[in-house]
Amino acid sequence: MTPRVSVVVPVRNGARTLPRTLAALAALEPAPDELVFVDNGSTDDTRARLEAFAATGLRAKVLVLGEARRGASVARNTGTRAATGEVIAFTDADCCPRRDWLAALVAPLADATVGAVAGRLHSTPPAGVVEAFSSLFTLQLPAAAARHTRWTPWAGGFPTANLAVRRALLERIGGFDESVAIYGEDYDLCARLYAAGAAIVYTPAAGVEHQHRVTLASMLRQAFGFGRSHAWLMRRHVPRGLWLDLPRVSLARPDFPVALWIDAGAPDKKALALLALGLAWRPLLILVPLYAGWLWWDVSGRARARGLAVSWVGRWGLVGCLLAKAAAMTGGRWWGSLRYGRACL
Repeated sequence: MTPRVSVVVPVRNGARTLPRTLAALAALEPAPDELVFVDNGSTDDTRARLEAFAATGLRAKVLVLGEARRGASVARNTGTRAATGEVIAFTDADCCPRRDWLAALVAPLADATVGAVAGRLHSTPPAGVVEAFSSLFTLQLPAAAARHTRWTPWAGGFPTANLAVRRALLERIGGFDESVAIYGEDYDLCARLYAAGAAIVYTPAAGVEHQHRVTLASMLRQAFGFGRSHAWLMRRHVPRGLWLDLPRVSLARPDFPVALWIDAGAPDKKALALLALGLAWRPLLILVPLYAGWLWWDVSGRARARGLAVSWVGRWGLVGCLLAKAAAMTGGRWWGSLRYGRACL
C-alpha cells in the first residue's frame, strides 16, 4: 500500500525562485497528498504568492503556515508537525522536482529497514557565471544508487533539498536540531537517523533541479557556512578518526585517537602552496600561472561536458569562483575549528 506523502517546503524571501518551484510542484505525477509551505519571516511577496498558489485548486491539499522563529530547521519542524502524511518529503523553495520525483523517492521505503531516501540534485539552466559555476561544482551527488548506514565526513550525509523520511522516525529522533538555523542540520539529521538504526537509500532516479545562487557574495556566504558546519558535525558525530584529503589520494583511519579532518587538496590550498614555493625560490613562481591554466582547462572540460556555452573570459570567471569558494569554505572550516574545538582544516 502506498503511504500518504506530505511535501514540506520552508520559504524565506523566495520571490525570485518560487515561480519555477511552484510550477514543478503542481506538475508532480503522482501528486502528493499535501503540500505544506512554511513562510519563515519573508519580507517580500512570498506569502501572497503561496496563498495564490493554494487557491488554484490543485489535486493536493495545500497548507500555508507562518513561522516567526528564524531558521530552516525550525521551519521544517513546524511543517512536519502540521503535516498528516506517513512520509515527509523535503525540498526547498529554490528547487524544481522532476515530474516523477515522488514516485522514485518513495519507492525504496517499501523496505521496512529503510528510514529515509535521498535523491539526486541537478541544476536548472544557469543564466550567469556564478550560476554556471555552481551547476558544475555545488551539490554534486553520484550517479550510482547506494545504501548507507553510517555518517562519515565523506559519505552518508544528504541535503534536505531532496530527502524523504518516515514521519514516525522523524518524531522518534526529535526532528531537526533547532539550535542550528542552517548549514549542517541536514547531515546531522542523517547521522541521527543512522544512530536510531535506520538506513538511508540514495536513488539518483529521484531528481530535483536546483536554482543556484546568482551573486558571488551569496555563494561565498553559503560556502563559509558549509565549511563551518564541518567542524560542528565532527564535534557531534566523530569522536575520533583521521580523514585526510590529498591531491588524488584520500586516507581514512577511523581508529585514529583524535578527530582530525584535513583537506589538503582544495584549490585554494594548492595555489597557496605553489605561491609559497615560488616565494622561497623564485623560478618556481612559474608554477602559479601553470596551475591557473590547468584550472581553466579543467573547468572548460566540465562546461563542455555539461553542454554549457561559456566564453573564453567567462571560463576565467569560473576559475575565480572556484578559488574564491574554496577559500571561503576553508575560512569557515578554520573558524568552526576554533569555535567547536575540532580540527577541521
